[in-house]
Amino acid sequence: MYRLLLVFALLIILFFLVRRIIQGFQTTNLSNRDGSVDQDQMVEDPECHTFVPRRTAVVEEVKGHSYCFCSRECAKAFQDRQAR
Repeated sequence: MYRLLLVFALLIILFFLVRRIIQGFQTTNLSNRDGSVDQDQMVEDPECHTFVPRRTAVVEEVKGHSYCFCSRECAKAFQDRQAR
């Protein structure tokens, strides 16, 4: 009798673990389908060519285009160079 209860309890635990794993894969696969931007994606600074995560980058609009920079100094230098 105890073996049957133990097997039943283990099957329930296994069911919930598998369900959680499947839900995790579905969430990961659907996360960027709505057109959202991955904030952990590495972007290159056009001024000093350093790679920074998008969430920490300084985003500036220069001549109608959005650029990501590693710092305000690089953004200013890039804008000054583009103004010439």
